[in-house]
Amino acid sequence: MAKRLKFLHVTVVGAGVSSASVEFGEKLTVVHGASDTGKSHILDLVAYAFGLSKSIDLPQEAKGYRYVLLGLAVEGKGNFTLCRDLEGGKIGVYGGDVRDAPSQPAPLYLKPNHTAKDPLSVSRYVLSLIDLDERFVRRNQNNDTRMVQLRDVFRLSAVGEEKILSKKSPIEFGQYSDQTVEASIFRLFIEGSDDSGMVPIPKTADLKRIAANKLEVLEVLIADLETQLENVAPIDDLRSQLVRVNASLEDSTAEIEGTSRARDQLVSERSSLVRDLASLDDRYDEVVSLTARFGLLHEQYDSDLGRLDMLAQAGGILGVMSGEACPFCGSAPEHQHWPHAEGDTSAGPEFLAAVESERAKIAILRTDLAQTLSSLGEQRETLEQERRRLIEGISRLSATIEAQELRLRAPGESLSRIVEVRSDVENSVRAYEQLSQLLALRDAVSRVEKPAPAGDMSISAADLSHFDTLAREILASWRFASNGGVHFSRKDRDIVVDQRPRSGRGKGVRSILHALFNVSLAEFCMRFDRPHLGLVVLDSPVVTYRQPEDPELGGEDETIATSVVDAFYWYLQNEFKGQSIILENTSPVSPLPSGSIEYFFGGPEYGAGRKGFYPTSADD
Repeated sequence: MAKRLKFLHVTVVGAGVSSASVEFGEKLTVVHGASDTGKSHILDLVAYAFGLSKSIDLPQEAKGYRYVLLGLAVEGKGNFTLCRDLEGGKIGVYGGDVRDAPSQPAPLYLKPNHTAKDPLSVSRYVLSLIDLDERFVRRNQNNDTRMVQLRDVFRLSAVGEEKILSKKSPIEFGQYSDQTVEASIFRLFIEGSDDSGMVPIPKTADLKRIAANKLEVLEVLIADLETQLENVAPIDDLRSQLVRVNASLEDSTAEIEGTSRARDQLVSERSSLVRDLASLDDRYDEVVSLTARFGLLHEQYDSDLGRLDMLAQAGGILGVMSGEACPFCGSAPEHQHWPHAEGDTSAGPEFLAAVESERAKIAILRTDLAQTLSSLGEQRETLEQERRRLIEGISRLSATIEAQELRLRAPGESLSRIVEVRSDVENSVRAYEQLSQLLALRDAVSRVEKPAPAGDMSISAADLSHFDTLAREILASWRFASNGGVHFSRKDRDIVVDQRPRSGRGKGVRSILHALFNVSLAEFCMRFDRPHLGLVVLDSPVVTYRQPEDPELGGEDETIATSVVDAFYWYLQNEFKGQSIILENTSPVSPLPSGSIEYFFGGPEYGAGRKGFYPTSADD
């Protein structure tokens, strides 16, 4: 949230004299009365305390006074007092609300003039309190910028009598050449952003010097290109040639792409066959291994059958040897049982039956194994045939792929030549185009034009519309007779009501509409969190008005109704978010709103009341 200021009081003190002071209210303070009583002098004292003037004109009544004290309050930062000698010099800063002549040096002294490089100037010090220090505004058409100064902010918040009655725009404060910075300051308040990002535009003399240097370089580049293109065909012929070369290149490219796609398809097919061959080889190796193992098993079965035949034939021999130790197990006759029966002339039927049974089982296994070996043999033959087919397919595809690669290499040489020709033609076309650009650039650089004045109101339309709406609401609350058409004109740089610029109204209307601008700007900034002092000081905003029975006059004598005056003061006390200080020659028609502070300066002839800002012996 942007910080705001409040004026607590302005006090002038000196040795042996009573202090002269005006205390300001939280909302509305009205100082009114006779001419030459010090009302406008209050605004002069405030400006002087802020360092906005090197000296101050003092009336005869100010004799003996030495210092001006300006009491200020800052949101969230407390109170402090600026103290300045009426004869000039630096400005002292005291903490708190000081209203007596200083008895000791201030803790801090500030330079009265704005110094961009020194934060210890009163301008930068006060601006830092309201978040406006180190903000920059554009000051000319060359985009040069300067730091915002306190006087920029003060002028849009505090308006003297001469300015408020003037036909000049309320944002203008200087000469015609100052219009750029005036517009930039107003835009800062409306948009809340400064011009610190502006890129400076060189001045006319600098532009001419830069242009001369550029022309020298351009001439060299143009001469080099013209030499390069001396023996080259015209650009139209080159462009026609480029079309033909591109067509040839497209044809060659299409042929190569077709051949490449066919080759890629063949490579894919060969890869598939290679994978199939690898899988088949694994199966073939497995069949060969099984055949070898089953062959060994077959031999084992043959050996077992031979051994069983031998056992059967040996049965008779065992019978002859009865009574002797068994030739098979070595047991003695008394330990022999079947088939060692006493008196058997053979091995016995049981033995022979067992041998025959074993022979039958092995024969069956041998037969099954023979069938398996036969099946494995058939598989092996089939696998060998498939293997030969795959190898032949791979060989055939490899030969075709090699032929395709030869076809790819053959047009590649032709394609390379076409690409080389195209590159040469394109380089020549680019050289012609660069030459054309450089010639156009040379013409442009040779014409150095002064940047156009930049006093235009380049303000966001949306933000300015919000400002217009607010000004319309405020003017309506003041009961000012209008058809509701209120806006800030970019062209006139001023408030326009019902299609009539402020400058074309009578002085009574000009002053109240100037006040409308300042009050609306302050209210806008406080509503939309834009930086602003947060107060207005207006000298003579309701300088002339008419009673209900008075006729309405036109031209320079145009005035406002008394109802507008009453509503104006009521708004400032009850609706305005900031602080307002009104200095007026004409006394309010009706009593001021409750809560406001009122000072009446009666002048030298006034009776028992206050004569003016500075006390007189009669006041005592």
